[in-house]
Order: sequence, then structure tokens, then C-alpha cells
Amino acid sequence: MNKLSIAMFATAITFSASSQAATSLNTVTERASYTLGVDLAKSFANQGVEVDTKALVAGMNDVINNAKLQLTDQEMTLAVEEVKQQVKQKQLAAQKAAAEANAAKGSKFLAENKNKKGVKVMPSGLQYIVITEGEGEYATEDDYLTAHYRGTLIDGTEFDSSFNRGAPIEFQMSNVIKGWSEALKKMKPGSKWKIFVPPALGYGSHGAGQKIGPNETLIFEIELLSTSKTAPSR
Repeated sequence: MNKLSIAMFATAITFSASSQAATSLNTVTERASYTLGVDLAKSFANQGVEVDTKALVAGMNDVINNAKLQLTDQEMTLAVEEVKQQVKQKQLAAQKAAAEANAAKGSKFLAENKNKKGVKVMPSGLQYIVITEGEGEYATEDDYLTAHYRGTLIDGTEFDSSFNRGAPIEFQMSNVIKGWSEALKKMKPGSKWKIFVPPALGYGSHGAGQKIGPNETLIFEIELLSTSKTAPSR
């Protein structure tokens, strides 16, 4: 059976097609139809839902040709809902596997890293290296800070950097992950630290966006530029 791995989609698309596959891409309609097919298949492939392409084409043709649909609305709704549940279960299983693998790799990394020269460990498990000592007063939970930073995974993959953007970030201490908060409270303006953040002090089992997976151990280089009791002016 000819099957294509596809993902569910939630957009209504109007198709202009014949019962036969296009053999040329000479007209605008042919090229547009082909492009829609490519985009649709790429979108589908992201989440790994299996679909029978013959049935897919049959459904399209029935609508295009105003033929009687072979399934009732209820049957179609039930089929889609069942597939959605299958996709959800696959995603949960994949996330669980990734979380377990990341946790194991992170624990191994931190166990080895804590014995390296210059690495210190806080009671929470946060590891850090002081690169440059700053001067002045320590920041508090309610302070506003300006800092440069670079964030990487333990394999060196960079997921964010204010240095690359050419501008520091401004934020309130209370709005950052626990690992940052613990480190920043011990940094004075001008300080530069490298910190190693366990998942519990970072983004935990949920991760963050597409770049930080579940239970990832994170590495940050942070340069604290200044602190203030008042919010920065925009």
C-alpha cells in the first residue's frame, strides 16, 4: 500500500485538479498545484502521521468532481480524531525518550565538569566559573539588569547570543530562570561568569521552543553590565 508520512493540517485549501496526475508543469495552475502539493507534504511530514495517498487523492477527486462522498461527516470526524490521538501519543513518547536521554547526558556532563579546574558548585547544583570579577553592589530580586550572554547546549550548539545580535538585554531579576537568578545575585557589575545549569534550574522537562529540548543541561556565558533599581527607559 502506498503510504506517505504526513502531519495533520488545519487549513482549508481550494484545489483545481484532474483525476490524473499532472505530467507537465507548464501552466501557472500546474505549477501552483504542484507547489501546494510540495508544501502540504512537507508540512505533513513534520509530525509523522501515516496516510494512504490513494485514499487522499480519492477524497480530493470526489470533492472536485462533485461526487458522493464515501464517508459521512461523522465518520470523517472520528477518523481524524483517532489519528490526532495517535499523533499525540507518538509525540508524548518521543518527548519522554528525549527527556530521559537528555537527563542522562546532562548528569554525566555535570558529574565530570564539577571536577574541572576553576569550577565551583552551589548547593542547588548550579556550577560556575568566575572569569572576571566585577565591582559594586550585588543585585537583588527586584533589580533591573543589563547583560550580555551566550547560551549553548552541552554539545556546543549555540541557541542564543546577545553578542551576535550586537545589543545586550535588559530584564528584571525575577523574570529569569532559577539558574540565572542564583548566579546573578552573586555577580557584581562588570562580572563575567560561565554557568552550567541543570534542567531543574533551567527549563525542566518542557524545554523551550525548538532549540532547547526537555531536560537539557545548559551552558551560559554571562557578562553583567549594570544594575538598577528602576526599569530602563525605552
